[in-house]
Amino acid sequence: MEREKLSMIGHVKDTPRVLKKAYEQRHEAIDEFVSAFVTHDFKKVFFLGSGTSHHVSLVIRNIFVEILGVEGIACEPTLFAYHEPINPSNAFKKEEICVIGFSQHGDSISTCTALKKAHDEGYFTIAVTEQLGSVLEEFSDAYCHLLCEEEEIGPETRGYTETIFQFYIQAIEIAKAKGRISENQFIQMDSDAKKLAEELPVVIQESIDWYHRNRDEFLKMTKSSIAGYGVNFPTALEARLKFFETYARPCTGYEMEEQMHGPMRAYDQNNYIFLIASEGTAELARLKELVPYYKDAFTEHVFVITAEEGLELSRRDLHFSIKTSDILSPILYIIPFQVLSALICEDVGIDTKVSPIKKRYVSSHYPSQRHQNLIEPEKH
Repeated sequence: MEREKLSMIGHVKDTPRVLKKAYEQRHEAIDEFVSAFVTHDFKKVFFLGSGTSHHVSLVIRNIFVEILGVEGIACEPTLFAYHEPINPSNAFKKEEICVIGFSQHGDSISTCTALKKAHDEGYFTIAVTEQLGSVLEEFSDAYCHLLCEEEEIGPETRGYTETIFQFYIQAIEIAKAKGRISENQFIQMDSDAKKLAEELPVVIQESIDWYHRNRDEFLKMTKSSIAGYGVNFPTALEARLKFFETYARPCTGYEMEEQMHGPMRAYDQNNYIFLIASEGTAELARLKELVPYYKDAFTEHVFVITAEEGLELSRRDLHFSIKTSDILSPILYIIPFQVLSALICEDVGIDTKVSPIKKRYVSSHYPSQRHQNLIEPEKH
């Protein structure tokens, strides 16, 4: 008997399990990746992925820059393949540059094309996938297996969160092995990860409670924007993607201050504005100014998501009862948006397990089912 697919909210609720699995089974999956960074003196690293994998790349780029001190660039794979010079100033030796491609299924056309370019030009490449034996591995010098397990529906949630978690673990393992952090620092950073994995069910439940508390208001939402800053600017981008690929209403994702530059004419009383209030002394102070400004100038539908103290919050807002380190906080702050996207779809009758594509389309898979540019959708 075929096992029933997990729903989107089912995947979110299942995330703590795979995070704990990644923590406990770390050496079964990460040793080849860690060894590549320990044995090579990489000074510049490209992080490449499309869609959710691009947003993962942005987060992991920040982790590696902070913990490992590398020069990191996260860009869309097609830009890398056709427009981004790999070493324009010749400041690095070829062997000091690493190119990492992220693709859960390992068959993204854009990521495969980009990694093949880097591989053909003699740069060290690493393929990161959940699917074993994928096309992406053909263009890699080393491989990293994601422990998120295959997601059974299109809008990825569990995989996004687990990939960030796994690469944080890998980063601190590399830093310890290369002497960039002390043993005590490693123990603390490792403990931060374990604690977050154990406490994530609380975050998920508080996010579900937040949704139900504001459910009637959310169901009237026709357009929205999501803003974050610092390490959670990518969180705003991924949250925007989750809204767009599920609920399908207009949504924008901004760096918090950039949201003040341009889109104001499009905002009115029907806008829903979500603000991610993570760590950052100056930016948090700025957010305190922006909340009343948005409410006075545009809309009452302003929602603050935070684990920080000292903010004046209302029933619309979500204040987590737990907190984690700034570098791990993207795992915390994406959860409410995954929950909102999943539950609002359930309430309005959108089945996120069913692909919205109903006619011929250009595939994003490499080499697209395996050798056609146009494919017919599977008939049910």
